[in-house]
Amino acid sequence: MRRSALNATLVALSACSSATEGPVPAVERVINPRTPEAQVTRLCNAQGASANGVVRGWRLTLKGKRFSPMPGGVLTGEPFAQLPQVTLRGPSTYTLPRERVVFVDAETLEVDVPTSDTEPAVELAPGSYAVEVTNPLGGTSALEDAVLVGPPATLTRVVPPPGGFRYGEAATLVVEGAGFQPGTPPSLFLTVPVGPGETPDDERLTPVAAESPTVIEAQTRPFILEARYDLVLGLPEGCQTRLAGAVDVTYPHLGALTMSPRSGDAEADVTVHIQTVPTGSEHGFTGVPGVFVWAPLKLAPTNHVRIPLRDVVRESPTDLRAVLPTCSGARAPVDDPGCPHGLAPGGPYIVEVIDPSNGAFGELRDARGFTVTQRGALDAAPEAEAPAP
Repeated sequence: MRRSALNATLVALSACSSATEGPVPAVERVINPRTPEAQVTRLCNAQGASANGVVRGWRLTLKGKRFSPMPGGVLTGEPFAQLPQVTLRGPSTYTLPRERVVFVDAETLEVDVPTSDTEPAVELAPGSYAVEVTNPLGGTSALEDAVLVGPPATLTRVVPPPGGFRYGEAATLVVEGAGFQPGTPPSLFLTVPVGPGETPDDERLTPVAAESPTVIEAQTRPFILEARYDLVLGLPEGCQTRLAGAVDVTYPHLGALTMSPRSGDAEADVTVHIQTVPTGSEHGFTGVPGVFVWAPLKLAPTNHVRIPLRDVVRESPTDLRAVLPTCSGARAPVDDPGCPHGLAPGGPYIVEVIDPSNGAFGELRDARGFTVTQRGALDAAPEAEAPAP
């Protein structure tokens, strides 16, 4: 399609003599395709999009009228298209080489602006730039203050929540640095460095306040895994910045947990007793914990879901009692001996205990988890067990 538009324009112009002055272009708008609706078009002077493993810089789209290429080299037997010349004028001046200009049609040009990370490197000085277009046969137009060029943001530190991280709750982080765009939230995510060929598990953060060029508040999701994370900030126009080891997510822990019984019939809810033995900085039950089992339901046996245990009673700082809904599942108990909404037989399933008063948690997994048996099956799990790691 682009080649057809270019060919048609060249054919129309080929009848003109070289002395004929061409049409005067008009530059009406410059767009960063990453932020097409932005009132201010921003351009990062570093990094860039890649093509075939080569950093090309950042693309801008120029909208206007009468962008007019013309044929060149006709008499030499090596014809080529003479494209409109595009120049950025501001704190520094840069004219894009022909290979960085793409003619789409008479109203659209696309340009790949190089950066400090392209080859060759071109680092535009920060500031406001006019974008100027000159047709091959003459005629020039410029749009003043068309692009605001700037460097990537910088990150200095991340301040964790004052009371620390609490398991099962979202946490607010305060991100400090420079070059943030007030009123325009960036993309923020936490990531754990991995080896070559491995895919990291990224945790996207939700910006909750971005009103300062130096401070952003952002929120984690509940149940984010414990780990030491890098923070990656991406500006809307494309550049990213990474702060290694920025956030160390750790939670308070309950003492080692044990549960009895550790299995039960699929057709009857089971009352279980859970004990904790805290040592050192570990916690006991200071409030009524939330207790959950991660298990599939009979209606969807391949999909593990988080199901709360019912009737949780804190009997002491080290003991609790709860009903594990092997028959009723995620619904209220019903008088149906088939238990159609119950847990699918299998396991051991993970049982999770969360104390909302202090944000501490603990898990019973693997051999310490809960197994759902078919009617009549024996509970083969031994009652004595080693303490949880």
